[in-house]
Amino acid sequence: MTDFPGVFTHPAGELSNGAVLDIGLKCPHSCAFCYYSFLDGGTDQFAGLRKASLRSTADCLEIVRLLAENGLTHLDITGGEPTTHPGLADIVRAASGLGLGVRVITLGQFLLRKHAGGTLLEALLGAGLTDLLFSLHAANPDSFRAICGGSLENVLAALDRLDERGFQYGSNTVITEKNLLQLPDIARLAAGRGVYTANFIAFNAYHAWRGQDQAKLLQTSYAAIRPRLEEAVGILAAANAAVNIRYVPLCAFPKLARHVVGVLGVPYDPYEWRNRCLNHDREPAYCAEPLPIPASGVRDIFAFTPLDETLQGGTRVCGMRGDRFKFFPAQCADCPAKSACDGVDPTYLARYGADEFQPLDRPTQGPLLAARLAYLPPHLVKMRPEADMRGAIGHGANGRDAALAARD
Repeated sequence: MTDFPGVFTHPAGELSNGAVLDIGLKCPHSCAFCYYSFLDGGTDQFAGLRKASLRSTADCLEIVRLLAENGLTHLDITGGEPTTHPGLADIVRAASGLGLGVRVITLGQFLLRKHAGGTLLEALLGAGLTDLLFSLHAANPDSFRAICGGSLENVLAALDRLDERGFQYGSNTVITEKNLLQLPDIARLAAGRGVYTANFIAFNAYHAWRGQDQAKLLQTSYAAIRPRLEEAVGILAAANAAVNIRYVPLCAFPKLARHVVGVLGVPYDPYEWRNRCLNHDREPAYCAEPLPIPASGVRDIFAFTPLDETLQGGTRVCGMRGDRFKFFPAQCADCPAKSACDGVDPTYLARYGADEFQPLDRPTQGPLLAARLAYLPPHLVKMRPEADMRGAIGHGANGRDAALAARD
């Protein structure tokens, strides 16, 4: 723990004790970038999500029990949209009763609906909810509706209730062509509320997106993102919020490298998940099992393989991660940070080429940058509803983080 009650300091470089409970992919929302788009193999982007099922409450309770039994200390509840699950409050209560910190990831549309004589938000808080992670993909109502098909007003109304209680929470922003220009405004919105941790997630054409022409309408270049993201990170850092940038090459934003967490870094990020996820139809014991991580820190499915190949589109590559999951352009061959880098998404290379990438002269420790390990805010974990995360982050920023920020 820290000097701030309810705030746990995760030792940098140690494996995460975080977990996830996937309640099923059923979702009424229409987020343009949804990674589960075209789930059923058809051309209707959201048809599969509308027809998807939810796990039974009994299965969810069993997974929660097994997560605690397996030594994991906190979990995210995700979907689909978790707030549509009729047993959500019971699941939160069970997790809290086992001593687990529990966070719900949501678009925030249904939290103020009537539930058991009050609102769903009140029921979740009463059940012991530790944290919430909201989707903030736009800074104005019209853009939010265009991107997600939802109401920003509904989100802000829920945030008002939480801010009144002093309950701090997190935000997710998926960066696409549709919200690129709004990144600083999204940061201001978050900084002006109770957001203590903000995740910026670059859209990647994963899963069924590969081969979809619609991906080209969403995936924007790192060069275009860079100045706006640097401004956004500065706004949030000044508000004592932790900032994570997920799933980009380490050199994409060299001034922000300490904020980057790729797939290689996930097992060491305390807010990411050690157990098996995306297994909505598997038995609880399988889903609750922590993934084994080898001594190298890199799972076999993401192993590096040298290549000497020219991809379709003309990019020459020197290696790949996994089975053509990510590639390393030729100029990455002697990069000092290559062992800690995911590489570049092949769809990105096909559209934008590789000219912007260059070796990043930063020391590494296993599959992480040393600068990431020295960045304190994302290693502070909220374990109680009332925890003052911004206070704890600000306290840390007055010490070694200030020196690190100056060096960056």
